Amino acid sequence: MGEIITSKPYGISSELGEIITSSHTIETKGKTVYNSGSEFFEETASREKFKSNRLKELILDYSTDTSNRKASDRLNRIRLEEKGIGATTYRNIVEREGSAISGQIEQKCEEALLGNGFNSDGELLEDTPFTPDGQRHIEQAAIEHASIKLNILEYNASDYELPEESVNISIDNVYVKRQTETRPGDKETQPKRVDNTIVHVQAKNKSYILNAATIFGGLKLLIGFLLFNGLAKKQIVIFADGARDIHSAVLKLLSFANYKIILDWYHLKKKCKEQLSMALKGSKIRNEFLEGFLMCLWFGNVDGAIKKLQNIDPKKIKNNDYIIKLTGYLERVRSHVPCYALRKELGLRNSSNLGEKANDIVVANRQKHNGMSWSNGGSVAFATVAAASYNREIELWTLSHTIDFTLRKTAA
Repeated sequence: MGEIITSKPYGISSELGEIITSSHTIETKGKTVYNSGSEFFEETASREKFKSNRLKELILDYSTDTSNRKASDRLNRIRLEEKGIGATTYRNIVEREGSAISGQIEQKCEEALLGNGFNSDGELLEDTPFTPDGQRHIEQAAIEHASIKLNILEYNASDYELPEESVNISIDNVYVKRQTETRPGDKETQPKRVDNTIVHVQAKNKSYILNAATIFGGLKLLIGFLLFNGLAKKQIVIFADGARDIHSAVLKLLSFANYKIILDWYHLKKKCKEQLSMALKGSKIRNEFLEGFLMCLWFGNVDGAIKKLQNIDPKKIKNNDYIIKLTGYLERVRSHVPCYALRKELGLRNSSNLGEKANDIVVANRQKHNGMSWSNGGSVAFATVAAASYNREIELWTLSHTIDFTLRKTAA
């Protein structure tokens, strides 16, 4: 390829001291103003070959469930190359593409936020009118029929949302081992884990997964996604565990919306079992107490559950501190404990299991193997690629370097 000497299309005068280098760059006063490597082709690392779109698609696809070494070896065998893509180059490619996908998601999110009266942090501006849709619940007759069947005397019909008019959100954090960036003996201490926040969005039979490095970052993407897809005014049902940071972030950023939080039944039951194991003398006593205690919570009777805790025979208690902690926990989350029994009878969700599955797909299956450790950027980038794969965005990304950022029909 010959040297590029066309300066006029880029508005560069020869009087400014142009330097045309053998690498096809144009510099003015020591600053690069044109580089054929980035203008004509994608940017690559030193001595890295250009990749076809289909090869990049395979690279990103393999990265979701295969280690860098195994994936690069597999690709090299397929392409019949003894010295093809190395594991480090493979990792760099995935991290670069994941960061680029994250950048486009952030851009679409910010455009949706700023175009609908929000600031770039996901907060509704004071002078922006925003009226969410009113409550839509299952027909009164159906709720009454279910309550009679379960012998439930009191209920609030508005607690039982109409599924087709609601958006279900599952939010969870997942942690992987962090790479050590300082040598042993250095004074600087670092967190032992890398955080990822996973958000699963479901509306009717369509879904989408978002991921971010922080809870507030994940909720900001969620708000942008809901605005982009015209879902922000619908009733939002959030399924989460009892983590304070998730609840406080939702309260801060989603205060403009018609939302409610439902405490995931699995996590509630697990929390109670763990605390009572520490509080009571032996598994036999614990299991006998759990039966009636969990039944109270299953029917949303938090007061009844707390009363049972207060009436435990002192002779059966090993450590009363855990009774006090569990009581405080139930007081804190009582507004998020519904009548799980009636919800189940009506065919409504009680669990954030879709969020847990999203965690497995995006992070755990790929990043939580023995011996693995991750940097902040690397973990988030790989998770972003895995989320894009679930959202069926990889092919579009490799062909046109863009994403749709829209709900996709859930696979059967």
